[in-house]
Amino acid sequence: MSDSGGARPNSPALHPDLAEELLSSLTRWTVDASVPLAHRLMELGDEGALASYDAMALGHPDTAGLLEDRYLSPTPEIEELAVMDEGSLGRAFADYITTNNLNVAQLRESAFIEAHARRGDDIGHLAERGFQLHDMFHVLTGYDTSPLGEVRVVSFTVAQFPAPYPAMVMTSRPLQMALYEPALLPFVMDAVAEGWILGRAADPLISVRWEDHWEKPLADLRASHGLD
Repeated sequence: MSDSGGARPNSPALHPDLAEELLSSLTRWTVDASVPLAHRLMELGDEGALASYDAMALGHPDTAGLLEDRYLSPTPEIEELAVMDEGSLGRAFADYITTNNLNVAQLRESAFIEAHARRGDDIGHLAERGFQLHDMFHVLTGYDTSPLGEVRVVSFTVAQFPAPYPAMVMTSRPLQMALYEPALLPFVMDAVAEGWILGRAADPLISVRWEDHWEKPLADLRASHGLD
């Protein structure tokens, strides 16, 4: 291993605005602190890195099927799901949305979808379906919406289907703790490891039409997809 201290050959420097956003994100400990950073990455990131994200998404074993039918679900009707049987996926999803005071349409309107679509229709579709499933992944994994819960679910997501935004959250949080809150580093690393291990062990979830299974018991769905 070279100890010359020089940059790796052909390794481009971060765009100054992206580097500034990275430093800014590391000073904030909120669930959305990495959102501006990820937006900057899509706009100003190294083209080779962005192309690699595209290649991983397009090369995923389930991608061919996803692009063949291009399924996108309608916005869930939370009032209807809320009266389903206790323990059903639909009831659990409605409880999650209501308890956390979330807007179920918000991720479906994410600016990230447009940013991905500019890289191609296929990448745009995969991103749109992925954002539709973010809240679903919280419900399926049982991970909450606390900062550590978000670290768990994005680590799970990257293990399942790599993408720029969850990758930014997963990787920037340990760096943030190392720089500012070393005592919290073990907790963040445990969260990363927990989500990652579950994501690697579970069946691929992105190709499942979960919205067709609202009435099924959540426990059965978890068991049948390696999430228990």
